Amino acid sequence: MSQDPKGPFRKVYLPLEKLERCHACSKTPKSPTLKLCAACGERSYCSATCQKKDWPSHKVICGKTDRIDLERYYPFLACMADAFHFNMNKPLHPAMTHAIVNSPNPGSHPTGLPDGSAANLLLLGDPILPTETGTEKWWPSAMTPNVRGKLLRRIVREGYTLAVATSICLALLAEMYTTTFVSAADSPHGEIERRSRLTYKSSPIADFGVVAGSADVKNQDKLAYFSLSDMSFFRGQDPDDHYWIYFTTIRGEEILLDCAMFTFNMCIMVNAGPYLCNDLPYIDAAPAFFRERVIGRHAPDLYTERRRMSVLRNDDLNRAVAYPLDGLDMALVGFFMKTLAGRTMSRTELDLVRKCNNVNCAALAINLERRAWANWPEPPLGIEGDPEERVCDPEASDAWFEYTTKWRSKNKKGTADKDSLVVAFREFEAQRAQRND
Repeated sequence: MSQDPKGPFRKVYLPLEKLERCHACSKTPKSPTLKLCAACGERSYCSATCQKKDWPSHKVICGKTDRIDLERYYPFLACMADAFHFNMNKPLHPAMTHAIVNSPNPGSHPTGLPDGSAANLLLLGDPILPTETGTEKWWPSAMTPNVRGKLLRRIVREGYTLAVATSICLALLAEMYTTTFVSAADSPHGEIERRSRLTYKSSPIADFGVVAGSADVKNQDKLAYFSLSDMSFFRGQDPDDHYWIYFTTIRGEEILLDCAMFTFNMCIMVNAGPYLCNDLPYIDAAPAFFRERVIGRHAPDLYTERRRMSVLRNDDLNRAVAYPLDGLDMALVGFFMKTLAGRTMSRTELDLVRKCNNVNCAALAINLERRAWANWPEPPLGIEGDPEERVCDPEASDAWFEYTTKWRSKNKKGTADKDSLVVAFREFEAQRAQRND
């Protein structure tokens, strides 16, 4: 490592991007005839003769690369993504600080919204104490405690999808792809340090980054909010402004990791137990949609891509992680996010990326140093679904749909003020309670 006035400098060591050239003779035959070194996956050869010819120089580093299976590693990335939402610097969602005064239970009709869209609408009433969030006082009309808890978990994980995906990719770049082989004499630990690389089905990951696009989400799985205190309306997480992580192998195969679909009630989870460490908060399970070869072949495509940007092969981001003592160069990170999203990032978003990157880098560094990933099991998957979600009272659901349609019409005409809305809602709730009795 060279020294710089800004502190120790670290350099990104890029893996092979394509199978296009023999490392020994520099010939460029068609890729099917090129083979990767089976031990490290770091060099390609057109023949066994060329591989033997290159061995005197290659043997110094061959076998010193930890090839980490993405299929076993992605749950750890999902846990880091989930930890983002429990960072104390993330602003509290308004729905966590106010009582929910309507009944958006499973099976409810989506509500038509003033902007022409539709979603599951939550009416926010009086403020509540932090200790009351998630209790009956927070949402009195929840069908069951399980349904109440599920909605709370969806709200907690809402938003900041670009910041989450960017912070995960930056941590991978900074900790995994700046590592390289050094001799035992140069190692501060007195031993050979290893290089780390992600692979998928024995094929090295050649690139990763963030995709901007849309997710196919049903109206009943979207959330929106209306505050009775100030008569303000705001939408929840927008499926048309969605972000996920892509990984591309050296052979051109693509894998997607989306940790932001739980808010939309897509509840594929990984058991977080095997992956937690001191730098991550305790969580039971982390949302993770890992769209790999098998799922990609059999499942419908949920995504429409607008744009993608590499993190691994982005020169600006390579510079952004160069000085670990100074932290990220947030000007370069902000430019990356602005270019991808088409808008300027808020100070909160950038601050969360910076602070969560510190946590993620610490967790990754410990994980790689201890080689903890080598003992991880097959990803323990599950789907979080409450039995009550299959229970629906059609009469109550239709009544709520009729009520919200009427409210939408009055709101659009400007004839619904706060008092009349509250009175109408209380009348509706009284009628619903009478039917239930």
